[in-house]
Amino acid sequence: MLDLFQKIRARPHPAPRRTEGDASRTFDDVLRAAVAERASDVHCEPKEKGLVIRFRIDGEMREYRHLPTGERDALLARGKIFGGMDITEKRLPQDGRATLHQAGKRLNLRLSTLPTVHGENLVIRLLDQSMPAQSFEDLGLASSQAAALHRALTGPAGLIYLTGPTGSGKTTTLHSALHALDYRGRVIHTLEDPVEYEFAGIRQTEIREKIGLTFANSLRALLRQNPDILLVGETRDAETAQLAVRAALTGHLVLSTLHTNDALAAIPRLRDLGAESFLLGSALRLVAAQRLVRRLCDECKAPHPENPRLCDQHAMPTATFFRAVGCKACHDRGFRGRIAIHEVIPAEKFLPLIAADAPLGDLATLRDKEKFPTLWQRGVLAAARGVTTVEEVARVL
Repeated sequence: MLDLFQKIRARPHPAPRRTEGDASRTFDDVLRAAVAERASDVHCEPKEKGLVIRFRIDGEMREYRHLPTGERDALLARGKIFGGMDITEKRLPQDGRATLHQAGKRLNLRLSTLPTVHGENLVIRLLDQSMPAQSFEDLGLASSQAAALHRALTGPAGLIYLTGPTGSGKTTTLHSALHALDYRGRVIHTLEDPVEYEFAGIRQTEIREKIGLTFANSLRALLRQNPDILLVGETRDAETAQLAVRAALTGHLVLSTLHTNDALAAIPRLRDLGAESFLLGSALRLVAAQRLVRRLCDECKAPHPENPRLCDQHAMPTATFFRAVGCKACHDRGFRGRIAIHEVIPAEKFLPLIAADAPLGDLATLRDKEKFPTLWQRGVLAAARGVTTVEEVARVL
């Protein structure tokens, strides 16, 4: 009997089951860590042997934690509950949202699930609502660029386009532009997908294509609402492009975005979407392009070992280029935060070429003649000031 008792005691006990409370605590820990690390996104990625949690920090993915298979489903279910999604539906993508108050900040969270071979992938975007609107200079615009943008915003009605890939900070720049305007005496309305930052004094509409609330339909309805200034989150189709041009020609200031490689490429892109060149030549006020580069940590950055070669290569004999090192302040990354580099081109001198349907090469020739800096030139200037590195500019561009 004693031997039997000892055998029973020697048997391995099953691991304790994870409770809903355990999953909630783990999920809360992940969100707290993401806020502390200034992450813009949290990726919960199911794998064959567990769940990998990664943060996007300053545009780069960094692994935070690995959970075993037994905790994977519970954490994903907790995230879906937190975002107001259906936890029983695992075959179709879902979207959710939530609000988080953490470390004195109010954050809007956008949650998205997508089925994969090993389960649902969950991505959470964190949008800090307590972040104040930044000035043009704080965003990285040179004084001449900020002045050109301000003139376009305060001038007569017209069309302003900001271009760049997803995640390049276009929405932040456009909202800063709106805050530079006096919205107390005018009606400002935005169409966004989704609404990332909520602002008092500005009417905001969230696009929901699943129910037919598209940019084109919303913009057509909005023109009957007597607005003064319109922000169209993205020009995606021919109807939206044509409505935006028409709105600009009928007395409205219209701000919108496109996905193109540089500022001038917005013009042939709008033509491809059906905007007539002669109308575009009358409506366009300014085109700009934007990218985000990581900002060097001021605590540990060091002069670049190849500084003489870089000065010679970029014809800047007195410049000092820096490199990333890494320290406690930046968690050994060498970078802290990001800053935008811009290409800003006022349209006045280009209007005759635009109206005459001139090709992109002719527009670029005039840009160089008028000495408007390109994105690459602005990036090199930022590196020469010690704001970022040449390698970082090359990585982004």
